[in-house]
Amino acid sequence: MTMSRGLILTAAVCAALLVAGDVDAKGPKKKKRATQAAPVTAVVPAVAPAVPGANFAAATNGEPWVLRHFDAIDADRSGQLSRAEITAWTDQVREQARAQFLVQFKAADLNGDGQLSREEARAGTPRLYEHFEFVDANGDGQVSLAELAQLRDREQVRQRVIERLRQADQNRDGKLDLAEAQVAFPGLAARFTLLDRDGDGYLTPDDLGRQLGGF
Repeated sequence: MTMSRGLILTAAVCAALLVAGDVDAKGPKKKKRATQAAPVTAVVPAVAPAVPGANFAAATNGEPWVLRHFDAIDADRSGQLSRAEITAWTDQVREQARAQFLVQFKAADLNGDGQLSREEARAGTPRLYEHFEFVDANGDGQVSLAELAQLRDREQVRQRVIERLRQADQNRDGKLDLAEAQVAFPGLAARFTLLDRDGDGYLTPDDLGRQLGGF
């Protein structure tokens, strides 16, 4: 399967309409669930999410990320994107991101012990600090490269997020409000509003797991 610029742009527009709802002569339609955009992302299944923070239908300054990087992905300059080209490009970007983070990790490791304390993470790797309690698998107050490597296992990440959330969920409603987040995850609480994608005042396992996927 290949995709042209036009197909990518059409898919992005469809995704936006599915998520936001369109307007007809009878007035605005109800907001559709974001999950209805799944058929669009299925054009390149399990490829787009491989790029940290990327989503096939997501846009930067109104432009879908695949369209934004079309020329870089189009290795054979055919004007079409194949599944192989998208996979190769996302793999390359992911490895570059990991290499950059490794440099940042080593620079933040002030005592050279191969792991980061909360204070080292706060000073040198702010995003890691925000999710420190989720990445610190054994709860020893240190994050090692081995613990970071575990984040590649999505099921393991999901289970860890659920367990940490359960421990912090004081009222046992299956989600975190701001007060609970401030007690259990102070670094993450500072970005609570940004992480609360639907603005309902709570963070769910999906909200938290999505953020961890970029490491």
